[in-house]
Amino acid sequence: MKILANDSIRWRGSCHHAGAVKLQVNHPVIESVEGDIFTFTFAPNCMTHRCRCVTEDDRARNDACCQHGADVLVPEKMAILRRASEVASVMREGRGTATGWFDERDPERDPDAPEGIILRTATSDLEDDTSGCVFLEHTGERGCGLHRAALVHGFNPAEIKPRVCRLYPLSWDKNALGLSPDFDRYSCANDAGPSLYRLMRPAIIEVFDVDLVRELDRLEARVLRQRLPVLSPRPAGPESAAE
Repeated sequence: MKILANDSIRWRGSCHHAGAVKLQVNHPVIESVEGDIFTFTFAPNCMTHRCRCVTEDDRARNDACCQHGADVLVPEKMAILRRASEVASVMREGRGTATGWFDERDPERDPDAPEGIILRTATSDLEDDTSGCVFLEHTGERGCGLHRAALVHGFNPAEIKPRVCRLYPLSWDKNALGLSPDFDRYSCANDAGPSLYRLMRPAIIEVFDVDLVRELDRLEARVLRQRLPVLSPRPAGPESAAE
């Protein structure tokens, strides 16, 4: 079984959903999962979905889930800096300097985190935490600049993209996997797409391991069986009597 090199996935983010049922998971890192991930749906393609902020009178804002920036672990920051030239090549003028990519003014102290702290990606305006992640300021149409740099330069986005971003709209906290706390804020939630689990299954394998997905496949089948409607027997009629 593949075990992660560090326990950084144990405390990144938090999970919540009103009335969510938690299912026990047999896995060394993830011990429970919110059952809603198997039934709630999500927009299948973030790059084509026209985002709206549901809790702000449906205000239009593409890439809305990135407006606050993202948590970054020290090893993830270092991975981004190792690809600084590739990332800088896709950033807009004035954003090509790595010194402006992270907000390190007030790191969150966490004894379980690598190096004991959690950083944030910078926002476009450091005084406005809704001004958008700095990595949205690239030369492409929309989406993550880190992801775009990887595609342009031919390497795996997972090499530099923070895990919290790769798993969104899922999140985890204290060995639990579930919906991100802001799941209901944006129009991509409950869109006519696949279930969250089916959409994010490849990312779960990438961030955790295939053993977790095997366990979640088993739980998914159980949840979906419980949701199947029970059909009443067809009453006998003249047609059936004649058979």
